[in-house]
Amino acid sequence: MLDSLAQGLALFIDAEVMLLALLAVVVGLVLGVLPGLGGLTALALLLPFVYGMEPMVGLGFLLAAHAVVYTGGALTAVALGIPGAAPNAATVIDGYPMTQAGRGGDALGAAFAASGLGGLVGVAALIALLPFLQPIVLHVGSPETLMFAVMGIIYVGVLGERSMTRGLIAGGLGVFLALFGYDRIAGVPRFWLGFEYLLDGVRLVPLVLGLFAVPEIVALTLGSHRTADREGRAVGFAQILRGMKAVVKRRYLLIRSSLIGVFIGIVPGVGGDTAPFVAYASAKQTAERPEDFGKGAIEGVIAPESSNNAKEGGALVTTLALGIPGSAGMSVLLGGFLLLGLEPGPDFLVEHMDLAVGLALILTFANLAAVAIMVIASPLLVRIADVPPRILAPVLSVLVVLGAFAYQNEPLDVVATFVIGLLGCAMKTLGYSRPALVLGFVMAPLIETYLHISLQRYGLEFILRPGALLLLALILAGLFWARARRYFLGRAARNGRNGNAQI
Repeated sequence: MLDSLAQGLALFIDAEVMLLALLAVVVGLVLGVLPGLGGLTALALLLPFVYGMEPMVGLGFLLAAHAVVYTGGALTAVALGIPGAAPNAATVIDGYPMTQAGRGGDALGAAFAASGLGGLVGVAALIALLPFLQPIVLHVGSPETLMFAVMGIIYVGVLGERSMTRGLIAGGLGVFLALFGYDRIAGVPRFWLGFEYLLDGVRLVPLVLGLFAVPEIVALTLGSHRTADREGRAVGFAQILRGMKAVVKRRYLLIRSSLIGVFIGIVPGVGGDTAPFVAYASAKQTAERPEDFGKGAIEGVIAPESSNNAKEGGALVTTLALGIPGSAGMSVLLGGFLLLGLEPGPDFLVEHMDLAVGLALILTFANLAAVAIMVIASPLLVRIADVPPRILAPVLSVLVVLGAFAYQNEPLDVVATFVIGLLGCAMKTLGYSRPALVLGFVMAPLIETYLHISLQRYGLEFILRPGALLLLALILAGLFWARARRYFLGRAARNGRNGNAQI
């Protein structure tokens, strides 16, 4: 292992590797800032360029671009309330209210520091787990994956902006929207209403852009867009540094959220998009003042952003060790391996452990470089909030159209974005949780698929497997904890009001 570390370091410090990785970081940040162009888009756009490169050069280029996309997406999530990619939607919940309250610099500093440090936790987990991972992952079967997905749906109730009921309704609507298109088991079309476009189901990028970007554009156009005053919008290095210090003070939250991201990234098929939502829910459940979440709690920025980057280290673990992509982005990266003549799996770690270590070092470099670049550039980039609404709304509309179209070069995706935008406007007005809908949408295919597999293989007895029982206990404990906290907080508030009335 020591020899592999030394050889991996030698691969990493090559000038060509580091220069291309730095270029990839810049490209990834730009794609992250643009709404709708997430990590999948970054990898898809860059994949053709790595053909013929040396393995470390090509894979490092792809991985560096993918690893920092969500760091860039945090800027628009905080400054404009529009997530750069689907996982950044969890950051919007508290990051954007902080900007509206004149604390945008604190939110950005917290987001950047949490992203960078979370990425380092993911790297540490990657290096530590690579030699021991195979027997662990092979024991995670379909029942455990199913229960983990159900746990994500149950957490939707915790994400409710006003009540658990509204959160569950929003999550249920997300599950329903995920059922459009071909049945994943029988191959029979469902809810397609005679439109061929719906045979492939509702797409994630139009859904996210419609739910988050379109309502903000409408608010800008109608003049109802609430923004902070000029002093609050001005982001300087002092505010960013204050936000970064807040992350260090909440180091236990950072570590816990990062480990959540690592774990979710490791489990094949769960999908990294769920990590920030689960981390956010965990932070809210364990917070001293959960009622502050959704109103500008800095913990609501730290938790999702730290898990966002940490999950990439976890997802890379199963990709390298088993050849099973831990996330959708890693499935594209797997194509890069094959393009360069490599095949990830147990034999890969025996034959190319030095390359695996080199990729872990690339992750470290990319995360640190992304934080440095964003800290330097964000005081300038965040001034986009100073642009008059009559100019900003058309510019955002163009970016939304480009992001929706570039996703699959499908014009109807643009139409779908604005149709879903009507739903987004209604949910925003009525106070239903839009991030909860996204979480339900992401988790639904996993539940459907792994429920079928579990029933076929184990019957109803799948629930009695030790891993499934453990996750079921965690689900029930989470529900009980959330209910109990709401009850006692409500009782304390009533007692406080009664005391004030007596005084």
